[in-house]
Amino acid sequence: MANPHEQEVPDYTSIEYTEARAMFTADRKSDTEATLILTNVWRFNNAHACQLWDRQQEALEEARWTEGARLASLKEQEKATKEEEEELSRHKECKKYKNKYVPILKTPLSDAPIFTPCCYANT
Repeated sequence: MANPHEQEVPDYTSIEYTEARAMFTADRKSDTEATLILTNVWRFNNAHACQLWDRQQEALEEARWTEGARLASLKEQEKATKEEEEELSRHKECKKYKNKYVPILKTPLSDAPIFTPCCYANT
């Protein structure tokens, strides 16, 4: 459906609207009065169409907004679920390899040899 706000009033004085004017001129109205009546009827119908158009556009905008909010909520929920799963897997990993996650104390290195010499190594 075209936007009724953008439509222009037809020229009811033209030849193509002769029959429409003839209906009113049969009731002893002049061509000018018939044209004025037809223009007023068109404006009334166009105003009604504009109201319907505006309501439809508002409904579409609200539907878009609702869909956007629903998608944002769904994304947020997926993100929370993913973070929860990652936290659970990290916790399982920590349980599995306890020594891997033991904190290293900040103590100075000793001067003692790391490998203790064996008595049979010299032979």
